[in-house]
Amino acid sequence: MKYRFKTLAAALFLTAATLPIHAATTTFIASLAALGEPVPTSLATGFATVSFDDVLSQVSVQMSFANIANSSAFGHIHCCTAVANTGNIGVSLGFNTLPAATTGSYTDSFKLNSGAFNTLLTGVSAGKAYVNIHTPGTYGGGEIRGFLAPIPEPETYALMLAGLGVVVWAARRRPV
Repeated sequence: MKYRFKTLAAALFLTAATLPIHAATTTFIASLAALGEPVPTSLATGFATVSFDDVLSQVSVQMSFANIANSSAFGHIHCCTAVANTGNIGVSLGFNTLPAATTGSYTDSFKLNSGAFNTLLTGVSAGKAYVNIHTPGTYGGGEIRGFLAPIPEPETYALMLAGLGVVVWAARRRPV
């Protein structure tokens, strides 16, 4: 029995060792709402996905939004707040003009120099960056926002499931 456990442990270790240590793309998501805005009365909502490609030093943004106050909105990523998941800070990455609609979507990619890319990625990874949509006039200071949070990579789930499997297997093999 000890031999089987050691063999299984060695197989899991070798499998884990072959998984990539650092992916080329890291993705973060945010649900956008009025909470945290200067005037938190908007009923608008949105969702943002921001991906960082560390090979190209490129940031890709995909957003959807609904029911914003007017059709001349603009947005950006603010970074880096003093405390994770709270606060206000200046703009780190400005977006091009959002579509002229109160409900819609936006997609764009931005090539950054390595210093700006690394600073933004570090801030986002620490939970100190948020996506913000502003609508001039009604919500010029910001209508909806959301702090970016990481999406676990598939390898993380695979290792977690493998570890759980070993624990279950060991528990079932244990004499009563």
